[in-house]
Amino acid sequence: MFYWITKYAAFVYIKMVYGLKVTGSENVPKEGGVIICSNHMSNFDPLVVVCCVKRMICYFAKKELFDTKWKNFWMRHLKAFPADRSITDMTALKTGIKILKDGGALGIFAQGTRVKKGEKVDAKNGVALFAVKGNACIVPVGINADYSKKRTPVRVNIGKPIYVEKNGKGAVKSEELTKITENVMKEIEILMEK
Repeated sequence: MFYWITKYAAFVYIKMVYGLKVTGSENVPKEGGVIICSNHMSNFDPLVVVCCVKRMICYFAKKELFDTKWKNFWMRHLKAFPADRSITDMTALKTGIKILKDGGALGIFAQGTRVKKGEKVDAKNGVALFAVKGNACIVPVGINADYSKKRTPVRVNIGKPIYVEKNGKGAVKSEELTKITENVMKEIEILMEK
């Protein structure tokens, strides 16, 4: 209930303060494991994506956002879970895979951090790894927004699902994961410019 109330409040705020234009919301599968992968310029981005997707999205969030009782309560009720970005966090990895295998929606920022326009940060292969291990498709999302300017519409373009082919050989090679990740990032870049 907390999640949906917060989502509605965020939607009203974004619509009133900025305006919100969404295309492609029909591209998000209604059921089954799905990864929602977007660009990430601002702390507003997760809320914006949540407002544009009808399904409940569970997001990775840096562990520092859970370091007080109040923040921990807030983040967990928004269905976020902590990840330690300084290591390969196996607990976060297992949590993400379980969400997908249980048919849920997982929110991931492929670059793992906020990236301002004009900055270049390589994407990590986590999104591809989750797609393979969680047997999920990836839905690319491009956000075009300037949150510093009121009344400037936030534009969100949701792309068609990217299905990852399994080769049936067990472990997936790093090169294959990189190729999937690059493909997802190209789609996100195209969607950002629409």
